[in-house]
Formats: sequence, C-alpha cells, structure tokens
Amino acid sequence: MRITNLMIQMNLTSGLRGRMAAIAKAASQAGSGLRISTVSDDPEGASQVMQLQSEIAQIEQYRRNGTFATTQLSTEDAALSSLRDAISTAKQLAMSTTSPDPNDPTRTAALAQVKQLKDQIVALGNTRVGDQYIFAGDASTTPPFQSDGTYVGSSASQAVTINAGVSLTVNSPGQPLFTNALTSIDNLITQLQSGTPDQIAASTTSLDAASQTALETQTEVGARLQDLQTTSNTLAAQNASLLDRRDAIMNVDPAQSAIALQQQQTALEQAYAVVGRVLQYSLTDFLK
Repeated sequence: MRITNLMIQMNLTSGLRGRMAAIAKAASQAGSGLRISTVSDDPEGASQVMQLQSEIAQIEQYRRNGTFATTQLSTEDAALSSLRDAISTAKQLAMSTTSPDPNDPTRTAALAQVKQLKDQIVALGNTRVGDQYIFAGDASTTPPFQSDGTYVGSSASQAVTINAGVSLTVNSPGQPLFTNALTSIDNLITQLQSGTPDQIAASTTSLDAASQTALETQTEVGARLQDLQTTSNTLAAQNASLLDRRDAIMNVDPAQSAIALQQQQTALEQAYAVVGRVLQYSLTDFLK
C-alpha cells in the first residue's frame, strides 16, 4: 500500500485534533477542579458518584428530619417546664389558703390567680412551632384545646425517620398530659369557690399527680433529645465520609491537573513542530 502525502497530512491533522481535545479536557479539569463533568468522562466513576450523591441526599433528609424533631422536642420540653411551674404555683396557692370564708380577700385573690393559671395552661397546651400544634397528636394543624380546656386533639403522636430504619416520636398528645392538669385546676377552682380548707388542701393530691405526669413525659423528651444528638453525630460522620469518597472520584488534585495541562501543552507544541516539518518536506517533494 502506497502512503501518499495526503494520507500523511490527514493522519497528522487527526493527531492534532486529538491533542487539542486532550488539552481542552486538561484545561477544563484544571479550571473546574473536576475530573468528571459528564458521564462520558468516566461512565463507571460517574455511576459511583451518582450512587454516592443519592446516599448523601438521603442523609441530608435524615438530618433535616432530625432538626425538625429537635425543634419540636425542645419546644415541648420548655412547655412542660412551664406546665410544672404553673402546677407548682397552683399547689402553693392551695396550701396557703386557710380561710373557711369563700369571700375572704386572700381566698378570692387566690381564686383569681388559679383561673389565670388555667388560662396559662390552656395556652401552653396550644403551643405550636410554625403551623404545628405540638400537643395536638397527629391532628397538628388545629389547636388541641378550646378556651374552656376541652381537648379536641388526637390521641396519636407523630414520628419522623431520623436514620435508616430508625424513627422517633416528636410530640406528646395533650391528653392526658394537660387534661389531667386542667382537671386538677378546675377542682381547685371549685374548692376555692365553695369548699372547706381541708377540701382545698386535698386538691393538691391531683396536682401532684399531674406534675408527676409532666415530669415523666419531660424525662422521656430528654432521652429522645439525647438520641437525636447521638444520631446527628453519626450522620455527620457518615456524610463526611461519603463526601470524601465522592470528591476522591469526581475531583482532580490541583497540582496534578496543572502538571497534566502543561504536559498536554508541551505535547501539542511538539505535534505542531512535527506537522510543520512534514509539510515542509512534502512541499519540497512537490516542487521537485
């Protein structure tokens, strides 16, 4: 087979195009810092990157769920502290009321304060985060307590997934948590209006029980918050590991990419020199 000048020129031109494509790719990697910009750059590597991205996205969703749960539970914890304070105040008022006369100024003042405490407890029962009423069970878009203390929420609680196969309850229904307290407060109001000092004092028993229920719930909330913190730390470590693996596949080392670009530029310059010499020889042969 005879190798013609045209064939040589075509081969040289094809080689130049290849060199120019290589230098363009090297320049792109050096500029962007990415070894894989499209699937065609490395189909296997791109597949691995997409799988890692999917896992990273799932972890990010778990972390968002964890943030939501932390906000809900932290708000619930604060509300329960306020509930226990209100119950404690009501108990102090009951214990300090010793007059048998319902019209005694001290007794009527205590009655007014207890009524205010009831309003406060109803307001605490309607605590919300954004548009979520945290003590409404799974009917969280509607206030669970009416103004008279009647509970109209759900008895079911909400849960979110905070890690693969791990869900966490993020709220406590207001019944019996708040309804017990409100029943005790209503009983105290009745006794302050018409009961004897002994009956007023006896009402503290149900107040103690309501306070104990709030404390037990608050303890559970604290345990869930600790679980959330542990899970959050685990997810952060997993996320960092996945990001490192993804970047190791997808990114290029800046120093190596700069060297690769310089090598491609040098190779292109050498290719141009070769083409120039070949074309010169071809022109000389033609003139002969």
